[in-house]
Amino acid sequence: MKNENIQIVKSIFENPLSFLKLDTPQVYKNMTVIPIIVQDDKFIDFISIKEAEELELIEIVETDTVGQLEVINNSDKQILIPFGMTVHGGKQDRTVWEPILIPVGGKQSIVSENPGTVKQKYIIPAKCVEQSRWSYTKGRGFKSSNTRLHPNVAFEAISAAGQGAVWDEIQSHRAEMNYALSVAPTQSYLEMTKESEKQTGDIVNHFKNVENQCGIAVFINGDFIGIEFYANSEVWKTMSDDILKAFSIEALRFKDKSQRNVIEYHDELLKILNRMDFNYSFREGVALGNVVEFNSNDNKWRGITLVHEKTMAQFYLVSKRGGFQGSTRSNIQFQTVINQRYQI
Repeated sequence: MKNENIQIVKSIFENPLSFLKLDTPQVYKNMTVIPIIVQDDKFIDFISIKEAEELELIEIVETDTVGQLEVINNSDKQILIPFGMTVHGGKQDRTVWEPILIPVGGKQSIVSENPGTVKQKYIIPAKCVEQSRWSYTKGRGFKSSNTRLHPNVAFEAISAAGQGAVWDEIQSHRAEMNYALSVAPTQSYLEMTKESEKQTGDIVNHFKNVENQCGIAVFINGDFIGIEFYANSEVWKTMSDDILKAFSIEALRFKDKSQRNVIEYHDELLKILNRMDFNYSFREGVALGNVVEFNSNDNKWRGITLVHEKTMAQFYLVSKRGGFQGSTRSNIQFQTVINQRYQI
């Protein structure tokens, strides 16, 4: 019997329009964005970690292990911590490298100071995005940042290659963007990306959300770069600027490259998705649902999603263009196994 979670993910490639509606492409310079609308029957009720923080419904704290963080849910709402979310604080900035949907209630109750208050704790996997700082700045706590991983770093974060691959790609990004050594002396990815905030912000301002939008498919210079969507339009609104900024880094990286002429972006996207051939793996999620990872047979595309209630809470797919070309990773098994979640 074929795994149901994998079959749900495969449906995006076999028949995308059964799940998604594609709105009118929006173009600015060398970046084209297709707004994505998810079918109504695929929606899931949850809020984003950013909204949960604003409402003081969630806490993220350091543990004694670099590769894990502790999340305390103080709410009666389901909270999504998306793949690629970066958090600032503790001994090092981190990224969450798989999507996590924290339920109402949880695995481990914590005694609350206020009787009747819901308070639940989860241990979640993280990878470091700041190589050279190993001391606390403002205590053990973290806050989510407005920085999401751009495709090349995200590509390595999905990989089972581990922490070193992420650090290598961050250093490659520093080199190709010509950031001075005085920029981000602790090798912080969050600090590096601040150098391009003005440029990425300008790009983001030229794209507008449409009604019921849940995600985007992105082309740079006429080449398909990646896709990200959520099963909740309100969560997309909360996350959209951060996601657009991450993809707009690709527009800056390749702004001097020639542009391929695309006559019809919808047709181009559908043809590309239909042609893709993946190896799939799945595992039980940290909290709700199951994580499905997929890697193309030519190793040019990687994706990750969280399947819950027979739909995808978050779907993420990207290609890697240029960047670090390590010679030691070709024999690494792609599938991420459970015991890799908390290793540095």
